[in-house]
Amino acid sequence: MEQNYLPLFRKYRPQSFKDIVGQESLVKALSNAIELNRIANAYLFCGPRGTGKTSSARILAKSLNCEHGPTLEPCQKCASCIDITNATGLDVIEIDAASNRGIQDAKELIAQAQYAPINGKYKIFIIDEVHMLSNDAFNALLKTFEEPPKNVIFILATTEPHKVLETIVSRCQRFDLRRITVEDIAKRLREISDLENIKITDSALYTIAKNVSGGLRDSLALLDQVSILGVKEEIDKDLIEELLGKINFDTLLNLLEKINSQDIESTLLAIDNIYTKGNEPRNLAENFIEFLRNVLLVLNSQSIENITGFTNLISDDIEKIKANNFDKDKILSILNTVIEYYKEIKISTNPYLWMELAGIASCNAQKTQTNSKVQIPQAIPQRPQPATKPQITALNMQAPIQPVKNEAEQENKKIQPAIIPAAPAIQADTSDIGALWTNIINTIQSLPTKAFFTGVAKLVDIKDLKITLRFLNENTLLQAKTKLPQLQTAVNTVCDGYSVEFIKIDSSTKTIDVKPRLSSARPTPQAVQNNSQTQPISNVSPIKPAEQEEDNDEEQALETKQYSPKVQEMIEQFNGRIIE
Repeated sequence: MEQNYLPLFRKYRPQSFKDIVGQESLVKALSNAIELNRIANAYLFCGPRGTGKTSSARILAKSLNCEHGPTLEPCQKCASCIDITNATGLDVIEIDAASNRGIQDAKELIAQAQYAPINGKYKIFIIDEVHMLSNDAFNALLKTFEEPPKNVIFILATTEPHKVLETIVSRCQRFDLRRITVEDIAKRLREISDLENIKITDSALYTIAKNVSGGLRDSLALLDQVSILGVKEEIDKDLIEELLGKINFDTLLNLLEKINSQDIESTLLAIDNIYTKGNEPRNLAENFIEFLRNVLLVLNSQSIENITGFTNLISDDIEKIKANNFDKDKILSILNTVIEYYKEIKISTNPYLWMELAGIASCNAQKTQTNSKVQIPQAIPQRPQPATKPQITALNMQAPIQPVKNEAEQENKKIQPAIIPAAPAIQADTSDIGALWTNIINTIQSLPTKAFFTGVAKLVDIKDLKITLRFLNENTLLQAKTKLPQLQTAVNTVCDGYSVEFIKIDSSTKTIDVKPRLSSARPTPQAVQNNSQTQPISNVSPIKPAEQEEDNDEEQALETKQYSPKVQEMIEQFNGRIIE
């Protein structure tokens, strides 16, 4: 590397109006002002980072102070042009408002403005990040901005114009610089790559352009980062995505194929493989959400040009997606499920667990959608309720609607909501406790909370108006307490009057083995009578006979004793078993 090496974003910084990328309206306005000699006393350049605010300010100053100017094409050779390029001139002064923001700094600026220019025609002050000035500093500059000394020009630049005092903005000509388009960035990157002999594919440049939020400077910084690799070998899209922390297309497609095939074991293995390669659960969730969005665009668009314009996909990627014949509704269901779990992944102390639950829930959501038929059963109203809070009692899927006895019940009947179970009604063949707990679980509104109480909590008993759950350790117990309000709401909906108690795991505590089938659909409220003889409830998965459950428990206990305490803890927490 050369001693005087310059980063690409400095080496290829625009030096004249023709070099400015993607800001045609600004260039046209400033060019006309120079040609017509209608130069304002103050300008305000606003826009996102890396869009050319400071560069435009320097070019304007150079065009005005060039010894051949005012001109649209500065010579770049005179003393004034060289000083501005090197930021060493006495007539063009650049000020960083972030470190010179007080009233004393404003007074010094006003004092400097009183001196006449030395070499150029104008004395120009470029104030970068002007929104950082204090209110006192802004107020001190008001009069100078309104009536500056002759041949003094102020050029202000900011990424946050809403923080600049309105009285300052009203004294400036304001120009809003827009984000540079992907096509313009990619074109500029190709020009620079060719000049620097960087071997890089067009798809890699396009990936850079898509991921810099419209900032040309950021794209040049990333190109500079990979340029050393492009000396001997060609840089491809996968390398850029790796540097950006993005998971490549084939990996995400493989994960989607596992979920779409409803293979939970393969899905969890795919998630684990991605995790072991250094990708955090939050990063995986964000990448997968973006990927699913791109898949939906492919499935809903007939034009390849439209797809490539809105995504990072290339034609080969698009063909791979189409070859899988994904169902639009299924992909949308998976997307909604992952988004729901992403909320928990962002705040959880154990995000990997929630990423696994997201994979399981996505597979289960597909099973529910594929295998169940939506039915609208008839409900039996038991007693009149206030119109603002209708209640529905235990469901008997075979019973007809009972006659309405009075006008109050007639009015209440009109507002009863239709009850749509998320799965077909299945008659519980042993204990109603399991059926009741299953119904409570599927009444929880949040999918992540529903999965938590299904996979982590252990049901001890439901009796004496109390539901008792046990947990493996203090960590899961603390998480359960944060989700108690959602569980209690579901309990009140299904069996009003019951309380919930959490206990820590105890070797002597027996639990009821209930494995509810989760529903991905939002549950419709339904209640049961508050008595000891609970009626059979719909939307319940089959429950094993008691003798079979006891045999399985004994077999599982013998099976897990041979493993270490840590392995036993994981088996217990996830309600799992060692299969190989």
